This record gives sequence, structure tokens and C-alpha cells, in this order.
Amino acid sequence: MNQVMQLVEIPLPEPISWWPLSAGWYVVLIGICLVLGLLIARKRRRWVANRYRRVAYRELQTLTLDNASGMNQILRQAVLNGKSSIVLNHTGTAWYQLITSSCEQPILSESQLNLLEQLNYQPAQNVANHLSQTDFVTLKELCLRWVKEHHFEHES
Repeated sequence: MNQVMQLVEIPLPEPISWWPLSAGWYVVLIGICLVLGLLIARKRRRWVANRYRRVAYRELQTLTLDNASGMNQILRQAVLNGKSSIVLNHTGTAWYQLITSSCEQPILSESQLNLLEQLNYQPAQNVANHLSQTDFVTLKELCLRWVKEHHFEHES
């Protein structure tokens, strides 16, 4: 008799399923979901808290030399919305100190902030007399940079 014919096929076990997982894997998955949820919540909270920054940035981008007098108001509104514990009655040196203390390195000089304050009181027609196009572009870029880089104590 042929020995090959006498061989009996061995039944193979069922393939091992990857699901259901053991209890340890459930703990790991729940931990990962919790960490992701916390990260998403923190990111969303930061995004909502920085809405004022996005609004101020958009408003500054739309300014032209004709309505340059609005730059200082936009900065004041950004400070007011970003730092709710402050009363905005600061002018001159106090305003400069407030703006510079909110950044690691000063972005706007005191003379530039004084120029922004003076523009508040100029009619739109006279702004071009007090501010050249290059000065306006420089001030606008510095204001945009301040809006992006400033920070207050509530931010983590």
C-alpha cells in the first residue's frame, strides 16, 4: 500500500481574529481617545480665544492709506478683546508700555505708536499729508506683525 495515500489531512484551527481585543487593548484605546479629545478641546479653545486676532488681522489687511486712521483703533480693539481685564484709557507712554509688554521684543517704536495716535485725529483727506505710502506700508506691516505675535497672560 502506498504510504502517501494513508496520510490523513490535519484539520487546521480557525484563523485568529484580530477582534475582539483583550481588556488591556480597550484601556489603551480609551486612553488614546481621551488624549485626542483633550488635544482637540484645547486646540478649539485656543482657536476660539484667538478670534479677535483673526478679525484684527483681516481688518488691518483691508486698510489703505485713505483710511489709515483706523490702524490705532484696530490695535486698541485687539487689546481690549484679548485682555478683558484692561480699561483702554492709555495714551502716549502708557499705551506704548502696554503694547511693548505684550511682545517678547518691541515691534513698534514709541514714535510709530505716537504717529498712529495722531492719525486718529486726522480727517481721511489729511492722512496722506502726514503719512507717505512707504511709511503707511511699514506701519501696517508692523501692526500685522504685532497682531500675530503678541500674547497676554491668559494664553497658554
